Amino acid sequence: MTTMISEVYSAFKTAGVPEQEAKQAAETLSAENLATSNTIAENRRELSAEITASKQELAGQVGELRQEVKEVKQEVGELRQEVKEVKQEVGELRQEVNEVKQEVGELRQEVNEVKQEVAEFKLEFTERIDKIELKLSGKIAEVKEELLSKIAEIRHEMTVEMGKMQRGMGIIQWMLGLVLFAVALPILREIIVI
Repeated sequence: MTTMISEVYSAFKTAGVPEQEAKQAAETLSAENLATSNTIAENRRELSAEITASKQELAGQVGELRQEVKEVKQEVGELRQEVKEVKQEVGELRQEVNEVKQEVGELRQEVNEVKQEVAEFKLEFTERIDKIELKLSGKIAEVKEELLSKIAEIRHEMTVEMGKMQRGMGIIQWMLGLVLFAVALPILREIIVI
């Protein structure tokens, strides 16, 4: 008997159990103990295998997570770069907007200057037109007066001549037209020159 069986057998014998029964009980207990030890060992092996598999699976998952973290960090870096580029583009756009505003301001200034020049030109043009109209109205009045005077003279002369020459009425009318044309021609030239 092994040491364990011996100890159990001695304990049963000391307790007053008959020898055959004590021996059988010690062997049964030893067999159960052995089976339990084997089961525990088997359980330990299975648990160890499961732990190893879990460790391997966990290591794989950790590796995957590390890879994902690495990729996320890379994406974050790319996003930061994109944000930096966008900020730079925004800065450039702001600069362009400021330049455009400045150009618009300059154009407004130029437009105001042109408007002022146009207003001054209109005023000057209006004054010139007024002077020309005044001059023309004076000339026209002079021409009218001169024409009326000439016409009066011609009428007087024609009246005198008609008394003398009643038969040449057609000729006199023709001469009157020539005289009027001759008198009006220098005046018309003067008006056209003005």
